Amino acid sequence: MGHGIRRTVFRGAGRALVTALLVSTAIGAGLATTVDQAVAQSSAQSSFSVPAGPLHRALTAFGRQAGLQVTYLSSAATGKTSPGFSGSATREQALAEILAGSGLTYSFPNATTVAISAPTAAAGNLASDGSTQLNTIEVQGENAWGPVDGIVATQSATGTKTGTPLKNTPQAVNVVTRDQMEAQGAATVTQVLRYTPGVVAQYSDTDVRHDWLTVRGFMPGRYRDGLRLPFGARGYSQPKIEPYGLERAEVLKGPASVLYGQGLPGGMLNMVSKRPQDEEIREVELQYGSHDRFQAAFDVGGKLDEDGAFLYRLVGVGRLSDTQYDYVEERKGYIAPSFTFKPDEGTSLTLLGEYQNIDSPGGGGAPALTANGTLYTDGYAELPRNAFLGEPGYDRFKNEQAFIGYEFSHEFNDTWTFKQNLRYGYVDTDTQRVQAFCLAACDPSAQLRYAWAFPESSRLFTVDNQAIARFSTGDVSHTAIFGLDYSFENSRFEESTTSPIWTPLNVYDPVYGATTITRPGTNLRIDQDRSQAGLYAQDQIEWGNAVFSLGGRYDWADTETLDRQSGKATRVDQTDGKFTWRTGLVYNFDSGFSPYASYSTSFNPASGTDRAGLPFDPTTGEQFEVGVRYQPAGMNSFISLSAYDLTQQNVLAPDPLDTSKRVQTGEVRMRGLELEGKAEINDAFSVIASYAYTDSEITRDNKNANGVSTEGNRLAFVPEHQAALWLDYSVQSDGAWGGLSFGGGARYVGQTFGDNANAFDVPGYTLFDAALRYDFGKADPKLEGLKASLNVSNLFDKKYVSTCIGATGCYWGEGRTVYGTLKYSW
Repeated sequence: MGHGIRRTVFRGAGRALVTALLVSTAIGAGLATTVDQAVAQSSAQSSFSVPAGPLHRALTAFGRQAGLQVTYLSSAATGKTSPGFSGSATREQALAEILAGSGLTYSFPNATTVAISAPTAAAGNLASDGSTQLNTIEVQGENAWGPVDGIVATQSATGTKTGTPLKNTPQAVNVVTRDQMEAQGAATVTQVLRYTPGVVAQYSDTDVRHDWLTVRGFMPGRYRDGLRLPFGARGYSQPKIEPYGLERAEVLKGPASVLYGQGLPGGMLNMVSKRPQDEEIREVELQYGSHDRFQAAFDVGGKLDEDGAFLYRLVGVGRLSDTQYDYVEERKGYIAPSFTFKPDEGTSLTLLGEYQNIDSPGGGGAPALTANGTLYTDGYAELPRNAFLGEPGYDRFKNEQAFIGYEFSHEFNDTWTFKQNLRYGYVDTDTQRVQAFCLAACDPSAQLRYAWAFPESSRLFTVDNQAIARFSTGDVSHTAIFGLDYSFENSRFEESTTSPIWTPLNVYDPVYGATTITRPGTNLRIDQDRSQAGLYAQDQIEWGNAVFSLGGRYDWADTETLDRQSGKATRVDQTDGKFTWRTGLVYNFDSGFSPYASYSTSFNPASGTDRAGLPFDPTTGEQFEVGVRYQPAGMNSFISLSAYDLTQQNVLAPDPLDTSKRVQTGEVRMRGLELEGKAEINDAFSVIASYAYTDSEITRDNKNANGVSTEGNRLAFVPEHQAALWLDYSVQSDGAWGGLSFGGGARYVGQTFGDNANAFDVPGYTLFDAALRYDFGKADPKLEGLKASLNVSNLFDKKYVSTCIGATGCYWGEGRTVYGTLKYSW
C-alpha cells in the first residue's frame, strides 16, 4: 500500500486495539455517561458543580463541565467574583447563575463557543439598530501557557504555537499538569512522564545528570517554553530540568519540523515554566525521604502594584541527597526569577531567568554494570542494587546551567498579534568516571576497569518571531501564524584517553584505592557551531464543526565541525536546506467525539561524511496518523486514541564497499496505537489510564564488517506493550476526614532490546506506586494552607534491569523510594 496506515497495523495490533478499546470503554463507563446523554443540545440539562470564587476560575470550570470554549477579554473578569452554581440545569441557566452580579452577558457564536462580554458601548461599536457589537476575541479560561486546575488539560500551545484546544490539534499531544506531578510525587522529568503512553525512560529514572527518554522510538527534541534547549555535539551538555519549576510538560507525538525545524520524527518534549500570575502565590515546602534526601523549596509571586501592571515570581530549590548506589550523591541549587510588565491589556513582556548548579560525587548516573550479574545470573551471582563499580574520590559529575530570556506579545488590533520569544542558554558539564572493560568474559568478581573523562559545554541563542492573525471570511474563521525563527549553538566536547586500571575489582565485595587514579589527558576535541533559520506559516481553518490545518516551513541549517584527534584536525562543513509540511483535518461531533487524520514530515541533519568525503544529507521522517478524541459535555475528562505509521529515511548504514564508512540507505519504521484517558469523574474520584502498542522495525540496513545486518530487528529501548493506570480518591466529609486523599498506580513496561542488534534482551516489568495526602485545614481552620503528603515509588521494591546496552552497560532500575513532603501555602 506504500506509506500510510496499513491494514497490517491493525492486524498485527488486533489484541492491542481490543485492549485499548476495553480500557477506553471502562473509562467511559466510569464517567457515568452515554453518547446520547453527552449530546450538546441547548435544551438539555447537565449536572454542574462550579464553586464560588474568582470569576475567571468559575468560567474555566464551567467551560470544562459544559464542553465549551469560553472567550472574553481579560479586563472583563478582572477583580470580579462569582457565586458559583451547583445542580442540574441547562448551560444557559448555569451560566446566568455564574455571571450573576458581574454585569456581564453571554452569547453563543457557534455550537462549541460561548462569548462573555460587558454590555457597554465603550466595549465595542454601535450597530445600525442601536445594539452594541462587542469585541470578544481573547481566549480565556484555561491558558495554554499557564496552570491547569486539576489533571485534565484541554488546551496546548505546543502543537500549533497559537494556543489551540487539544481536540482541534491533528496530532497526538499528551499534557502532564502541575497537579498530576504533585499527586504522583514526580521528582524528575522522567518521572513526570512515566504515566504517558509511548514515552520510555532509557536508563530508568535514577540519573542525576540527564533525563534520557524516547518518544515513539526516537529521542525527542527538548524545548523549554517553545524554544530549543542546548544539546551539544554529543548530547552531554543538555540541561537537567527541575520539575518544581514547571507548570506543565507537553509531548507532541510525531514529526514537528513544520513549526520547530530540525528534529527526529518521534516527537518533541516542551516544558512550560512557572510564570508570574495576577494572584498571590505563597508556598514553601520541606521534603525528606529515602537515601537521606533533604529538600527545601519555595514558590512566591503576585502583584507588585495595585493594578497588576507589574507581576513577579520566584521559584527556588535546594537539595542534598544520597542515591541507591554507594558513593553517588546529589547536591543541587536552583533559582528561577521571572517578571511580567503589562502596560495595557494588549501588551505583555515577561522576563524569565534560571540558574542551577549540580555537584554529584560518584559520577551522577547509575553505575554501568556488566550483563553478567545483572541480566545474566545463571553463571554469576546477582550483583547488589547498590553496587558501585567506579572509584570513590574520582568519579564526579558537575553541571552549571543558566538561562535568560523574554516573551513579548502585543495585540495591534482584533486581528493581528505579534509575539517574540528569545532566550540565551549556557550549559557546562564535566564528567569523569571509572567504568568496566573485559578482555574475555566479564567476571564481576575480578573486573577490569578504566578511567576517563568527557566534559562538554554549550551556548545557545534562539529567537522565534510570530505574527498571528485571527479573522473570518464568511462562515469560515482562521487562525493563521507566520513565523521566522533562528538559533545558533556553539559547543565544545572533549574526551580523554582511556586509562586502564589493571588491578581487578571484586564488585561483590569491593576494595577501592588499590591503584592511584588521575584524570587522563585529552584525546579528542570537537568544536561545533550549528545554526538554523526557519520560515514557516500555518492556517487553522474552522468551518462549522470541521477544523482543517495546513502548514509549511523551509529551513536553512548549517553545521561546522572541527574534530581534533591524535594530533590531526578534520573540518566538516554541512549546509542543508529542507521543506517540511503538515496537514490535518478534525471534525467535532456534538456528542463530544472528534476524529482526526494528519500527515506530517520532518528532517534532521546527519553528522559525518561518506566514503568520498561528502557530508551526509539530512535524515527525513514522515508520519500518517488517525485518531479520535472524546471530551464529553458536563465532565472534566479527555480521552484520546491514535494510530500511526512513522518512517525515518536516509538512516546511516555500513557502506557495502567499505564497512568502516557509512552510507544513507537505512530505514526505520514505527507503527503503533496509543490510548490516554484522564478524568475527574466527581469531586472524590479521578483516573489516569494509558496504553501503547508499538511495532518497531529496522526495514533497511547493510551488513557490517562482521557480515551482520540489523535489518528486520526491533529498535533499541522500544517495548511492544506499555500500560499505566493511576486512581485517586479524596474523602468527602465536612470533618477532619475530609482532608484525607490517597492514590495508587501501576506501570507496565514490556520486554525491550538494549541495542539495535537485539543482542541484549531485557525482560519487561511492572511497578506499583502509592500516595497519601492530608489537608490540615479541613481539621482546623487555623491550619489552613498546611498540607502533608507521602509518595512511594516501586512500592513492592521490585528489582529489575531497566536497560542493557552492552556487555558492560547494564543498569538496575530504581528500588523503593519514599518521600514525605510538608507544604504550607498562604
